[in-house]
Amino acid sequence: MHIAHWNLINYYLAQTRPGSSGEGLLNSIIAIACYLFGSYCFYKIYQKLGEPNAWFAWIPILNVWIMYKAGGQSPWWIIGLFIPLINFVALVFLIIALINIIKKLGKNPWLIVLMIIPLINFVLLYYLAFG
Repeated sequence: MHIAHWNLINYYLAQTRPGSSGEGLLNSIIAIACYLFGSYCFYKIYQKLGEPNAWFAWIPILNVWIMYKAGGQSPWWIIGLFIPLINFVALVFLIIALINIIKKLGKNPWLIVLMIIPLINFVLLYYLAFG
């Protein structure tokens, strides 16, 4: 029994790598903080646009639905995001919706290009929501 106990401990130790105990937790905290920040900014943007269901910004999949709707595109394109090859077309319409949202806010539509730059996209979201 004593040998079986050590074999079990060695098995669990072999399943982890040194220094990995806090990485998963830290990554989870950062991911949740980014999600909350982005959802709050989009919630404020949809309130500015007068969308009646601005709270959709907090719910996955529904947040894309309201993005299509606020951008003047058919919200049914969200189904196309789940279909291979059609998802490219749906993505183009999502980008057009984002450009329309930026135009409705009275900002330069070329700001959409900044959304692909990491960390700058958070600054841009804050600017669109509160600027």
